[in-house]
Amino acid sequence: GKSTCEGKLEDFVEYFNQKYRGIEKIIRRRENFIGTVAINNLKKSGGAASIVAMVTEKRESRRGFRFLDVEDPTGDATVFISKDNEELNEIYSRVLLDEVIGIRGELRNNLFIAREIVQPDLPITKAPKTTDEPVHAAFLSDFHVGSYLFLEKEFQKFIDWLNLKSGNRRDVAEKIKYIFVAGDLVDGIGIYPDQEGELSIPDIYKQYDFLGSMIEQIPDYIEVVMVVGNHDAVRRAEPEPTLDKDIGAPLYEIPNVHVVGNPAMVSAHGIKTLIYHGDSMDGVIGHLSGLSYTAPEKAMTEYLKRRHLAPLYHDISPENKDYMLIRDIPDIFHGGHVHANGYAKYRGVHLVNAGTWQAQTKYQERLGHHPTPARVPVMNLSNQDVMVLHFGSD
Repeated sequence: GKSTCEGKLEDFVEYFNQKYRGIEKIIRRRENFIGTVAINNLKKSGGAASIVAMVTEKRESRRGFRFLDVEDPTGDATVFISKDNEELNEIYSRVLLDEVIGIRGELRNNLFIAREIVQPDLPITKAPKTTDEPVHAAFLSDFHVGSYLFLEKEFQKFIDWLNLKSGNRRDVAEKIKYIFVAGDLVDGIGIYPDQEGELSIPDIYKQYDFLGSMIEQIPDYIEVVMVVGNHDAVRRAEPEPTLDKDIGAPLYEIPNVHVVGNPAMVSAHGIKTLIYHGDSMDGVIGHLSGLSYTAPEKAMTEYLKRRHLAPLYHDISPENKDYMLIRDIPDIFHGGHVHANGYAKYRGVHLVNAGTWQAQTKYQERLGHHPTPARVPVMNLSNQDVMVLHFGSD
């Protein structure tokens, strides 16, 4: 889509208001939060009350008491976390700034004493959705075409497999109906310092030309849906609009290829798939203990718990709608960005990270990060079984 952001201060204020209103609506479906009160009415409520608020600060006293500074559109409050409540202290340790949460408690001496803290989260039970036909979907991400580390031979091997020319599991290949790609289609130009020394194709137009020459080999009965990523020729701020047709012309000329913005919710055979490249995953992994780049599915679970793809504010372009809010619950959540495969199931939603088609970069080597390239998760949409097919040397 096209951007509606004008870069005004009012646009950013409205972004936070939209984020608050969207998540507030979800939290208020909970039994203990149906009758929430606005912060400026806390003193009038008397006794116990429930509020929905955005976290602006986390503080801890020398004596070990913990506080959350929170706000809603009507005012702000300080939430007190007793050091004797282990459950609340665990929740406190995993609360992110800018996160919208529900808090049930009691106002005493201008402190809101927390008794319960909840995230919007997903319903505990979600009925699995399947197709009547045994159609399959393949999940790909992070091609980085144009990088000298792009695994062209391995990617061609995958395309040949789709065309039933080589490889095993032909019974699976002939059932592939959809391919979902989670961004970073090319390596881009000027994305990081001295990148030009690591490019085999130092021209952005030619990078997309080469990508198009490979993608057009995919059988035309397979629908290919591609979102963009932070290496593509789009703005860095999220949500990212779709690729300009002038730059990505070779892709737009392929009838069965659909290039969309990031993030995107698509329906295939009635199965809803949320595709998000995952640029904000760096912040989530960096701020929450127990997360790492080797297990991206754990970070993706945190998005679902918070019902937002930018729980921490990062590079955001405020639009007339909060496209980062997870309003509708997907059947599949597909991500990329971290170059590592991962799979999990959370409250009925399948989480898939498709890894990469780029070999280990010097930057990743310095960090000790080992990517999992040329591995393709494939899901049978009729029974939700997932297999990972290897097209690399391992």
